[in-house]
Amino acid sequence: MVPASLVPRLFLLLAFLGFLTGVSEAHKNHVVGGSFGWKIPPNLTFYKEWAATKTFVVGDRLVFLYRSGAQNVLEVSAEDYKRCGSSNVTNMYYIGPTIVELETPGSHFFYSGVGLHCEAGQKLAVDVGTTAPPPPFVADESLYSIGSDDDTAQTPAPSPVKPVSGAATTGIALLAALSACLLHASLV
Repeated sequence: MVPASLVPRLFLLLAFLGFLTGVSEAHKNHVVGGSFGWKIPPNLTFYKEWAATKTFVVGDRLVFLYRSGAQNVLEVSAEDYKRCGSSNVTNMYYIGPTIVELETPGSHFFYSGVGLHCEAGQKLAVDVGTTAPPPPFVADESLYSIGSDDDTAQTPAPSPVKPVSGAATTGIALLAALSACLLHASLV
């Protein structure tokens, strides 16, 4: 039997899973901060370092995992981002988890508007491109054998393991992060 206090959280989890099943392979969901989530970071550059390892394109989504009431997300101008100000707030999100679709190319700026969280490093800047970069080129050396008496190039056998799609691995990561967030919230 599920305790009554967990019913809303389970409903949220099921709704989120429904969202994941409709995710296109062309766009990614980026869980902001990875398994750490959206909270006061261990250092001032944590979210900058996290974003530096990602490529963001129009149509991608930022998933801010946090508990409503404990955190929020403000989308702001570059100037407000630099000084943790609020003179040009574009969007305010107060219900976690928050999913923000990146709809336009260029720089996007976010921070927590709770207390001094922004000053403590809970802020994120992302540069959004119009298209994903091409995959790195890897030459198939079997096509370039030098000194062979055989004029036919050997084709390598297909891999017996089917790679997991990007959407599937992203969905699994999001599910794990959301489950951890919900478990933490139920323990608090």
